[in-house]
Amino acid sequence: MIRNVLEGFRFRTKDTPIHRLDPRTKIVLVIDLLITALVFFEPLPLLLFFLISVVLVALGKSLREWSRTMKGVLFLAMMIFILNLLFAAGENRINYATVMTLRFLTITSLFSVFFLTTSPDEFADALVSLRIPYEYVLVFTMALRFVPTLARDLEIIYDAHRSRGLEVDRGGFLQRLKNLQPILITLFIYEIRRSFMIAEALESRAFNTSLRRTFYFKSRLSVRDYTLLIMTITLSTLAICARVTGMIPKFLLTEIPPLIGL
Repeated sequence: MIRNVLEGFRFRTKDTPIHRLDPRTKIVLVIDLLITALVFFEPLPLLLFFLISVVLVALGKSLREWSRTMKGVLFLAMMIFILNLLFAAGENRINYATVMTLRFLTITSLFSVFFLTTSPDEFADALVSLRIPYEYVLVFTMALRFVPTLARDLEIIYDAHRSRGLEVDRGGFLQRLKNLQPILITLFIYEIRRSFMIAEALESRAFNTSLRRTFYFKSRLSVRDYTLLIMTITLSTLAICARVTGMIPKFLLTEIPPLIGL
């Protein structure tokens, strides 16, 4: 299940309108949609933002990978809904639970769109162009690469131990935790070795020298990027202002009617 979730955050090289956008444009697009989604506490606007993210996924031709991620987080989304329905404060808990679930799905979907269509190398170059120190950029991009690698290593080690007779799924909860001990120890040792390999690779390439770093590719904003940036910022600003001032259409502010006791 973990690997299915992470499949939606691994970049695929494709020739689509979303892939051709500058990473900085996609960063602004995702942040604007997230901020606007956090302003609303009604299901319909959040459902609209979720559908916008689905359209972006379709334009990026990544529906298959995206659907795996959404299936992987479906159990967590159900838990968010149930816990908020049972323990949230307020009179209309079913509306609040629905809103929180839609927010979670929208955030997951938007970040999935970004990472599916943005190369880590291009993302790093874009962050450096924003005057962020390269050391921090390297740490961040390596962390993004490390998460799916860690999940893949865990799956390989898990299968290797099971092929040698380790019964991970046998016994009660505490027994299953004990059964995971050899898997976690193997994973820990393997990742320590990997960190030494990365350190040696960085040292062999003269990382963190005093010379100014150059890049083979230079990210430049195109007319398409500027147009999308202006449209995104304008629409999100208008949506937030309309929500704050109460000028938004009333049907968008419709809440789910409360059930008895909920």
